[in-house]
Amino acid sequence: MPFDGLTLYAVTRELKDRLTGSRIERVYQPAALEVILVCRRYREKYHLLAAATADAARVHLTTMDRRNAAKIPFFCSTLRRHLEGCRVSEVAQPGLERILHLILTGTDAAGRPVTYRLITEIMGKHSNIILVEAAENKIIDAIKRYSYALSRYREVLPGQPYVPPPSTGKKDPREPGAEEFTAALTAYGPATEVAVAIQRTYEGFSLFTAREVVCRAELPPDVTLGECGVYEYRRLYAAFRDLVTGVTQGTAVPTLVITNGVPVDFAPFTPAQYGGEQIQGPLNQLIDRFYTIKAEITTFRTQKQRLMETVSREIKRLNRKLDEVTALLDDPDADRYRLYGELLMANLYRLEAGAKEALLENFYLPTLPLVAIPLDPALTPAQNAQRYFKKYAKARAARAYAAQEKERLEEELAYLSGVTTAIEQAGELSDLDEIAAELAEQGYLPARPPAPKERKAHPVPLQLSSTEGYTILVGKNNRQNDYVTFRLAAPGDIWLHTRGVPGAHVILKTGGQDPSPQALAEAAALAAYFSQARGARSVPVDWTRRANVQRPRGARPGFVTYTGEKTLHADPAAAAALLHRAGATPAAPDPTE
Repeated sequence: MPFDGLTLYAVTRELKDRLTGSRIERVYQPAALEVILVCRRYREKYHLLAAATADAARVHLTTMDRRNAAKIPFFCSTLRRHLEGCRVSEVAQPGLERILHLILTGTDAAGRPVTYRLITEIMGKHSNIILVEAAENKIIDAIKRYSYALSRYREVLPGQPYVPPPSTGKKDPREPGAEEFTAALTAYGPATEVAVAIQRTYEGFSLFTAREVVCRAELPPDVTLGECGVYEYRRLYAAFRDLVTGVTQGTAVPTLVITNGVPVDFAPFTPAQYGGEQIQGPLNQLIDRFYTIKAEITTFRTQKQRLMETVSREIKRLNRKLDEVTALLDDPDADRYRLYGELLMANLYRLEAGAKEALLENFYLPTLPLVAIPLDPALTPAQNAQRYFKKYAKARAARAYAAQEKERLEEELAYLSGVTTAIEQAGELSDLDEIAAELAEQGYLPARPPAPKERKAHPVPLQLSSTEGYTILVGKNNRQNDYVTFRLAAPGDIWLHTRGVPGAHVILKTGGQDPSPQALAEAAALAAYFSQARGARSVPVDWTRRANVQRPRGARPGFVTYTGEKTLHADPAAAAALLHRAGATPAAPDPTE
């Protein structure tokens, strides 16, 4: 839902309980329009996030421990200089406006007491975070600066007086009685929707919250004022009063709405307009969870698109080069040059110097057809023959190089085809991070310098149980494939992979024993499901003991050779039921590392 005034009211109440009296330990600016204040109160540490982005302006406590980029932004330096070491003396919201004032007390550079106001204005594209010196009401700096050239109402520049955003002129929803409520709404035309009239009239209400009133009154969502009589207005007022009182007095229960496992909305109350799964708890915590998952989804999609574009671009480049190499292999010039040279050498006695062409019989064919051979008149007949032999040698060398290059290009294309499958089937950001690291190691992406003392993380393959209790490990990308095959699998375990199709390495942990037919079939179904042939109904899957699987020296990640295999056919659809029934957890890390 929009971060409206009632939501901020509930957030502010929680912030007062946690932040009042806390000390600002550190300030970070992890993004261009986001600030995090690290506040300590007794032994508790809180991270307060303020964001002025147009699509997600907000302020709340967060569990994210995000830091600055390599270069500290200027606004962050300003906040650090003035606020670090200050104490939070008050957390305030003017009325039900979408504005939060954090009052901070400390000392200036000369040791004199000073009071600051850190003001977060949550107003869509006009959102801002402004630091004000409270005694003189002077702006020290803002995360968004602008002058009268951009706003005729006020300037937000260092040294200028702080002017609050213009008042909306809306009514306070905590004050009206039933008659005043009815009179305020009936001032609009009869065609106006009730929810729109409430949102336009009362401070702190978004359209979502106004529709909640209509829903609680058990009226149609799009009901208009003209359709309401005395009975409807009584129900609307009762629902309105119940919602406002619940939020402002703290009796309403904040709720996060979940659809298909993904948070889709939050509210400082329990929304009647939503069905399905709902999670209740502290509002700051629920908002943080909502935006954290939303950010992860956005990051996941962006990273996936970036990797797909990188791999697709490389595949197009390699295909163009493969076409050129194939054309070179199919070029008949090499054999023609050899024929010209041999015919010239066999007929030197018949040729005269200075000729531009020689018409000679091709004695390699029984009909002796005539062959027209272009000559360089500046060369002797013998020199023309040697010139063609040199062209033949050069063309033959080029053809040999083209054959080797074709093999290399086809191998690289097969590797990138497997990477494409891994990207398409990635389900978590960690999977994409592993693929990105692999592509960087292979030179397709710029190498990321390791952070100081950063420990290389283990790949996180999929681990689940078969119907009979066997452990099954699934590598969802090349790094995970190498990890499950050569680090987690024992020599006697069963190794499976789709035949001739890029896909996952699957390990069936059997302790060296022969697998049951059902366990083998389920592992094969997983191998088919996590492969490029996922959409097929019957996929050939090879299986053998892990001891029969080898990685050639210098091979690309995920590439192996194997012997002693047997083949069975599996239906990828059978794996979906296994995944749903058994669940999926990360495989345990290698204990030897």
